[in-house]
Amino acid sequence: MDRKAVELARNFLQGLLDLLSEPARIEVAWEREGLYLNLAGRLRSIPEDDPRLWGDLCRLLRLHLKARLKRDVPVVVDVGGRWAAHRQALVELARRLAERAVEEHRRIRLEPMPPQDRRLVHSALSDFPGVKTYSVGKGRSRRVVIEPTG
Repeated sequence: MDRKAVELARNFLQGLLDLLSEPARIEVAWEREGLYLNLAGRLRSIPEDDPRLWGDLCRLLRLHLKARLKRDVPVVVDVGGRWAAHRQALVELARRLAERAVEEHRRIRLEPMPPQDRRLVHSALSDFPGVKTYSVGKGRSRRVVIEPTG
């Protein structure tokens, strides 16, 4: 675990929570996808179901860490474990589709998705036997393709 990145990220988010007088706790874990921060507790002034807001917050936190550490640190900011549940469902879907791509000997194009979801699919299938993944498209139309290698 990168203790400096954890400390910087925790302090950044705690500063935002303090500015907004939010009592949420910050739970931190270092996972395969990078630094995972979960805001646990009820948020009164921050909309919990706005994926664009949370994506923007992740980008701001990544920029903050990059400026301080002089390197990129993948970051996910979650609220009440929602992202963790979404991540689990997306990983399961990616694995089922990878199995199907191998069985049917054909590439499968997923629906367009945000960058953090694409990164998750690529990571989940990075060691899956018999497939490779890559992204195609631009902007909001960017999607992951799962392609059999054999």
